[in-house]
Amino acid sequence: MRSVSTRRMYRRISTECRGFLFVHDSVQNVVVHDLSLNGLRIEGDSPPPRDRVVAVRVWLPDGTVLDIDRAVVRWSSETQCGLQIIALSNEADFRLARHIECRLTGLSE
Repeated sequence: MRSVSTRRMYRRISTECRGFLFVHDSVQNVVVHDLSLNGLRIEGDSPPPRDRVVAVRVWLPDGTVLDIDRAVVRWSSETQCGLQIIALSNEADFRLARHIECRLTGLSE
């Protein structure tokens, strides 16, 4: 039987933004390394386990704050995890899309 592979739906951009990860009642400083319209990879001291629902605040390089209301952990290692975005406001969605478009096209934000 052949293994099923999945392809990413959206392009990722490499970045190094600071952020906060909110898990239940705790807040953790993290660094965002990859960003796409439907997910991100973060690095922190103790990433949450797989399937945990979290919230994230990201400071984009231009100083814009991006609040991701809900994301689910899809994979986790000792210091990193991959998050799939499942809820964010229309304004945050627009900011994220604009940031990625500018990075991919080389336009200024």
